[in-house]
Amino acid sequence: MNDTVMRTEGSAFAAAAAFTPRRRLLALVAVALAFVMDLLDTTIINVAIPSIESGMGASKAALEWIIAGYAMAFAVLLIAGGRLGDSLGYRRMFLAGIALFTLTSLACGLAPDALALQVARLLQGASAALMVPQVMALVQVMYPPEQRYKVYTVFGFLGGFSAALGPIVGGLLIDANWFGLGWRLTFLINLPIGLFSLAAGWLLLPRGRGVNATRVDTGGAALSVLVLFALLAPLIEGPTRGWPAGLMVLLAAAVPLAWATVRYLRWRQAKHGNALVDPALLKRRKVALGLLCTLCINPILPGHLLAMTFVLQTGLGLSASEMAYACAPIAAGAMGGIVLLGPWLFRRLGVRVMMIGIGVSCAGLALAAWSVHGGQLHYAPLLAAQFGMGLGMGLCGPQLSNATLQDVPIADAGVAAGLFTAVQQVAGAVGVALTGLVFFGVAGGGGDAALRYADAYLYALPLLLGLLAAAFLGTMWLAKVMPATGGRLAAAH
Repeated sequence: MNDTVMRTEGSAFAAAAAFTPRRRLLALVAVALAFVMDLLDTTIINVAIPSIESGMGASKAALEWIIAGYAMAFAVLLIAGGRLGDSLGYRRMFLAGIALFTLTSLACGLAPDALALQVARLLQGASAALMVPQVMALVQVMYPPEQRYKVYTVFGFLGGFSAALGPIVGGLLIDANWFGLGWRLTFLINLPIGLFSLAAGWLLLPRGRGVNATRVDTGGAALSVLVLFALLAPLIEGPTRGWPAGLMVLLAAAVPLAWATVRYLRWRQAKHGNALVDPALLKRRKVALGLLCTLCINPILPGHLLAMTFVLQTGLGLSASEMAYACAPIAAGAMGGIVLLGPWLFRRLGVRVMMIGIGVSCAGLALAAWSVHGGQLHYAPLLAAQFGMGLGMGLCGPQLSNATLQDVPIADAGVAAGLFTAVQQVAGAVGVALTGLVFFGVAGGGGDAALRYADAYLYALPLLLGLLAAAFLGTMWLAKVMPATGGRLAAAH
């Protein structure tokens, strides 16, 4: 859909056209704060998990739900949230999303027990799915095409900065323990940010209807929730419940449910033309291979962080702030890969730069395991390993999104981007579930805690390395249908 079509009278585009540069900038700050708040909440939780476990007596399964539940709800409702913005108006959906996100953050901070926190995290993820798609949509509304690149660059920097800041802020808040609130501060910090962004958005964002008043595919969203629940619930709950028959049946049902979902989406697209996701997108080779690589790469960092958090804090006794500083090199490495090394390598190697990123990530995982082997912490190698993990992921991320979405038609760009982001979130949730299945199964025994948790990381390591090996093969296939270098890629377009 081009700008001429979208700038219809009464739409948000028409309202934004009258903005002064100052109002446009202030409105951008309002949506950028919401973007940062979501990213902070995604990364800050890893530092808080051991404190939640000790403070609430939460089970390992409950802790996995607290992490993965947010990603699951965000993933399955993300595309529906984007379509609601198209239909009902971006400002309206942004304000609704950030209001709900702020309320659910309060519910997380005041949760009386682990079950209440799990429910609140699910609702928080659903709120983020309503809020986040409107951020980039509003950027498109408020800025002409020739100015958007600079804005996207700012958001890229904010993404890396927020990822670095999240664990550090979380660790400092937990150790500060203001008013005896401890880990609850990691959620309550969202209140002033959310309220400010809500007020600024109410006053500054362009009013007007959306640009595509189509009905949201609630059936597709509901089936997606069922598929993910059938997959994640057994993986998370099975070990603690002794793998009862009901959970085994539920896990087996994930496959026919996925098949039924695909059939439904095909029917919906053919009959109504507005399925949650057009299955024809998956027939595009680059899209299919890109999503396959995403399913293999994106579980790595969440799985690694889940395990390493318990190794360092529960096993080796690091404080929350010490854990935060140990994680900071991940964000530094990611920013270096995304901003500095990645573009330089991409111009010479094209999508094959992902192979280097995967290799660096493998080395980082192996070095991380060595840095805590025998229940002894080797701090310098750990920092190097964390930096390598971030660098490897930074070399993969931008190239993977570019390769996956490169040949998608403009008319499908929004849905394809939403699908890509949703698959990233699903992969992260699956990474937490699979890593937790192996890690907690080993760490739950008796004996010295430091040695137990270090050994558990070693047992989880083959799973993570296996996923990276599969991603390497997928990247090889993807490289066969992509130009050899970024220079040729640019020339092709």
